[in-house]
Amino acid sequence: GTAAGISLGLSMAYQSMGKSCPKLHAVGVCDNPDYFYNTMASIANEMGASLDTTADQFIREVVAVHNGKGRGYALSTEEELDFISQFSLETGIALDPVYSGKALYHFVKHVVENDVESYRDKHILFWHTGGALGIYEKGNDLLLKCSEMSPVKRIDAYGSNGVKETP
Repeated sequence: GTAAGISLGLSMAYQSMGKSCPKLHAVGVCDNPDYFYNTMASIANEMGASLDTTADQFIREVVAVHNGKGRGYALSTEEELDFISQFSLETGIALDPVYSGKALYHFVKHVVENDVESYRDKHILFWHTGGALGIYEKGNDLLLKCSEMSPVKRIDAYGSNGVKETP
């Protein structure tokens, strides 16, 4: 839904200025790209969007949907967890492994494997509107990854692997 709204909004804004809309890239983490193209086209139709082409043609022209499903919804590979942990250590930004971390991993992987030069010197905005609670599901896995990668060593202040006992 978010990608449909952003693509329609951008398209209308750029059209009102007489400019062509920049390409929007979306990463689906729970299904294949065709599912998302069809869902976005359906949303555009339900919104009553006034388009020069069919909703499906419009969506496929302005949005590139990348497959970020990996092992499946809320299932992470070691590579995804490594990326999320390294990204967190290098930027200070914590990404969840269910949505945003997985989406950014697969987008970066797409760029690196396919066409780095077409993204060089471009303005890229990674926009994610939810998923922060997904970090709790894999919290222990991410903590272990970060502690393996980071030169900073954690101090077990409570003497029980970080679990504070209550009286």
